[in-house]
Amino acid sequence: MVYVEKFRVKGKPYYKLVHTVRKGKKLTHKTKYIGKTLPPQGRLEHLKKEFLKEISGQKYRYLSSEDVERIESKRAEYKKEIKRLSQSEKKSNLKEFIIRFTYDSSKLSGVNVTLRQTSLILKEGVIPKNMKNLKDVKELENHEKGIIAIAKYKGKLDIGFIKKLHKILFAGIDDSIAGVLRDELKRNIKLAGTSYVPPKWQDIVKELDNFFKWYKSENRKLHTLELASLIHLRVISIQPFVDGNSRLSRLLMNWILWKKNYPPIDIPIEDLENYYNALDKYQIERKEKPFVDYIKQIYFF
Repeated sequence: MVYVEKFRVKGKPYYKLVHTVRKGKKLTHKTKYIGKTLPPQGRLEHLKKEFLKEISGQKYRYLSSEDVERIESKRAEYKKEIKRLSQSEKKSNLKEFIIRFTYDSSKLSGVNVTLRQTSLILKEGVIPKNMKNLKDVKELENHEKGIIAIAKYKGKLDIGFIKKLHKILFAGIDDSIAGVLRDELKRNIKLAGTSYVPPKWQDIVKELDNFFKWYKSENRKLHTLELASLIHLRVISIQPFVDGNSRLSRLLMNWILWKKNYPPIDIPIEDLENYYNALDKYQIERKEKPFVDYIKQIYFF
């Protein structure tokens, strides 16, 4: 059990966290300095939990040491593979990933397209004869541009980057909403197939402010896969734009992975139900771990 202990230095009061561990007949004390004043109760409870994790050697929030070992092994193999490939092979591998990721992400977002059609459009530059909706073609082409954008972007995660990425996705499709937040349009949205109600347009600025504060606070504490998963989860739950939020959130997830030299993730359309179930656990029950577990499972697949 962790408790707070008050102590004095030169007559001035200070506080620390204390945890007593018994080893046989011997008691040892682990301590962590808090400061001159006690934080609010909610913050204090958070500090206690983090202290216990440090003591137990549990460095990350939702990943076990075995999980991290497997992820880091996959990262090492990925970096080794990339290093041995020629430039043409790297380009070919990226194109194959773009095709599959664009197909799955577009299907998850409701675009009526096949994998063969996606390949013909993005690889061969050919519009299939049986594809009458040119808007779908443009959505696929824009999604490819979005992937290339995140692969090249070396800046920071901010509202400018998010709006720019969304603008890429909707340029020439619906320019009236491309890169424009819901609060700027004064529009609420509803999501089909779920009881989850996204924040109202009046709350978007506050929700995004909280998101960026969370990112600033947590991005160095979380493992990269945890961070990528939770950025995806939080952005898709805020629904900052009128449309395209799921595609945007999946691109942001892969931007984090690419930025830190981890292999990217593709969520297959065949796993749609499990994906939505994991989203529901957070959006309806406010549980983050099931979604991180889901992304971890996809990562190992």
